[in-house]
Amino acid sequence: MSLARRAVRGSLVALSAVAPSVAAELGFRLWRSLGRPEGVHPRDLAVHARASRGTLDLDGVPVATYTWGSGPEVVLLVHGWRSRASRFAALVDELEAPGRTIVAFDAPGNGDTPGARTSILEYARIIRLLAARHGGVSTIVAHSFGVLCAFVAVREGVAVDRIVGLAGLHGADEIVDQFSRDAGLGRRAKAGLRRRIENRFFAGVPDIWRRFRSELDPADTRAALLLVHSRDDSRVDVTQTGLIAEAHTGPVRVVLADGLGHHRILSDPGVVATVGAFADAAQGVSSPRS
Repeated sequence: MSLARRAVRGSLVALSAVAPSVAAELGFRLWRSLGRPEGVHPRDLAVHARASRGTLDLDGVPVATYTWGSGPEVVLLVHGWRSRASRFAALVDELEAPGRTIVAFDAPGNGDTPGARTSILEYARIIRLLAARHGGVSTIVAHSFGVLCAFVAVREGVAVDRIVGLAGLHGADEIVDQFSRDAGLGRRAKAGLRRRIENRFFAGVPDIWRRFRSELDPADTRAALLLVHSRDDSRVDVTQTGLIAEAHTGPVRVVLADGLGHHRILSDPGVVATVGAFADAAQGVSSPRS
């Protein structure tokens, strides 16, 4: 943790004890800020450079989009919080095939898309619009926060055969819990943060804590899931993947890894090969939970 982040955390810890409403307000402002967008990592430059680039209009925001290939089968990649599509470079290399189109995007305020903030609902809308643009999606591969957004989009109308969740979040509650732990917010300050998220970020959206979960309709027994998580992930606890698996009524395979943390899971050769085999499967997975 940097000196600046330690100083901010120390201030929020102190304020949580003496002025929880002030801590909640400062925490909310920090929570909604995406910070400076990350650039393309040198290892990802070649894959990023060969993508066909475009834009998708989202209420006047030109969302950066990327495609590789032009086949009829469409695989959609959904990046996590404070990330970008180029993070999937190793997976693009693995998934490229003559009959396949790979599609990705940078959410508002991420990568090459302008903006200062974004939300689950914006991610879900982008997924829905890209699915319509490409005539449907066969497989969604998502990471972290993107997993939650993908499930919301699918549950609310985007049809897919397969979903891959890498280090996925089960519920929006975990986002607030993790942020509050990292920021040092106490119980009352955390409750104030939740109220601010409800009233300012999702005003008029009912029951967001139940709506924003990585769960499909229980009647959806067709979509197959592959869930991969590293036991040493310090950003999203591995138990989140267990909750996603338990809630799914269709075929599901859980792969637990070690030593990959939160981001290396996107480029690990073993994980990449597992995702590639899953995407290639004609009817999803039939193996038991592992």
